[in-house]
Amino acid sequence: MNDTARRVVVLVVLALFVAGGIALSQDESEGTRAMPAAHQPIDGPVISPERAVSASWYCAEGTSSVDGRANETVIVGNLEPHEIDIATTVMPGRDLEMKTQRVRLRAFEQRRIEIDDVLRAPELGVVVETFGGRAVVEHEVEGFDDVAVGPCARTAARQWFFAEGSTERGTEDWLALFNPFDTDAIVDVTLLTEDGTEAPEAVQALVVPRRSRVSVALHDLAQRQLQVGLAIRARSGHVVAERTERFDGSDTRKGIALALGATAGAPRWRLPAGDAQDGVAASVSIANFTRRTTQVEVGLRLDGGSSPLPETVAVRRNAVVRVDVGAKVPTGTGYSVEVSSKDGTPIVVGSFGAWATPAPVTGVATTGASATTATQWAFAVGRLTDDGDAVVSALNVGDAPITVQLYAYTSGDPDSPASAPARAVPAGERAVLSLGEHGIRPDQVIVIGADGPIVVGREIVGPGASMAPGVPFPGSAGRRRPG
Repeated sequence: MNDTARRVVVLVVLALFVAGGIALSQDESEGTRAMPAAHQPIDGPVISPERAVSASWYCAEGTSSVDGRANETVIVGNLEPHEIDIATTVMPGRDLEMKTQRVRLRAFEQRRIEIDDVLRAPELGVVVETFGGRAVVEHEVEGFDDVAVGPCARTAARQWFFAEGSTERGTEDWLALFNPFDTDAIVDVTLLTEDGTEAPEAVQALVVPRRSRVSVALHDLAQRQLQVGLAIRARSGHVVAERTERFDGSDTRKGIALALGATAGAPRWRLPAGDAQDGVAASVSIANFTRRTTQVEVGLRLDGGSSPLPETVAVRRNAVVRVDVGAKVPTGTGYSVEVSSKDGTPIVVGSFGAWATPAPVTGVATTGASATTATQWAFAVGRLTDDGDAVVSALNVGDAPITVQLYAYTSGDPDSPASAPARAVPAGERAVLSLGEHGIRPDQVIVIGADGPIVVGREIVGPGASMAPGVPFPGSAGRRRPG
């Protein structure tokens, strides 16, 4: 990528910030209270508009060096019935030379890009640019015999928030801050723990150099903490923030988990994918980055049966609370979770899961909840291997029954798919679709459509375990063809 092209990308991204109405300013005197207004999705990326000429995706976490903590593969799914071009640029920072790989994708093709085939470096960020049509971009990281898969970001921001995280014994907790632009960024990182708010000197006025990624070892800043929420606020510039947790197995939890931060709080969040099994632990973390205590309601909706009464928890100002939801659900029962503040206070919600014997796999996973609803969602990948499985859950958040359909597209076939699994879903219920049972291959791009608003999540089981939200289409209407 030459200097002229980089300047064009920067200008386009900044224009999108202005047009989208994202609040980029902050009041330094407010500490962690000031949060951007949620005028558009704040919980993750959105597929570009149908007539967009190009789009950029930013992958903050991942390594491509020997013995790296999270070896990275980028996965791109073409959402168009025609060819598109993609350019994957690896930025190693410190004014080292960047490397770009350019490829053309066939109609509905999924492409896996091993980052160490492009460039090997100890610290790196990745920018994926798409030209000539829409795509969905995720990345896969590996560690401790586990994998984690989640969407890359569509924007950089001035503020990022995480609810879920831990620095307990046997845990490494890493924050990855990526600055893909031509000017340095300066950020402050605030930690929320059970002991209160901490602002370690080492992460105040932290410089994230241009076209660089900086990794912060949170386990060195706040040791042996059950819960660690994060607020990242830029004094200048914009960054992308992702977080990984690595568990070494010393307390039965082993694996790697990956999550993209939220850029603002919201009063209501949903987690569509829950499944109570022997050997599986599941919890929800709720972070309150404001200066007032709020009452938060945690509701469970069980599949095919009565649901327990919602639990109300008090979340103090600048505090984080963890709620064990898996223990409240009978074994063998699927469920969804809705978390909402009773007084409308913006909160941030994340989920953690751990699989150990006698569960069918071993691994850990984190995911942010969804504050967004849409009628169409996409994944670059479903299953990871022919032996493993993935389950896609679509929660009906409307007041009327809907039909949910899953489409698995075949690379190079502009007319795919010929048909799709369909489910009638009552209001408040969810459709749960096993990709293995439906014969959907690991190399197929996945789209979930409905004739009403839904929230979609994916749970990968084998190899390892992973959870992630889908990526919504803007203004989607549940049509068969994406968009």
